[in-house]
Amino acid sequence: MSIKIASIMTSKGQFTLPVEIRQALDLRPGDELRFELTDDKQLSVVPRRRRSIFELRENLPPLTLGRPLTQADIDDAVTEAMNEQEERVRRGN
Repeated sequence: MSIKIASIMTSKGQFTLPVEIRQALDLRPGDELRFELTDDKQLSVVPRRRRSIFELRENLPPLTLGRPLTQADIDDAVTEAMNEQEERVRRGN
């Protein structure tokens, strides 16, 4: 796929990345672009996606206890982890 679109630089040195390019690269707020300029003045732009942990969570299988998780389940898991950590500290591990 080849896309050729012009974008004009503002007085502050900024360009608007056209929507077609943003969509083709699946860019979202928080993503960054890396620019590389070669000695022969060829410019390449490479996207670096930054996704939140919540977006990554969507790709994982759902957590299950055979029923939906409740706040009590979460609280119990945190308490258990804290108790295990305290026990490790006491043992010096």
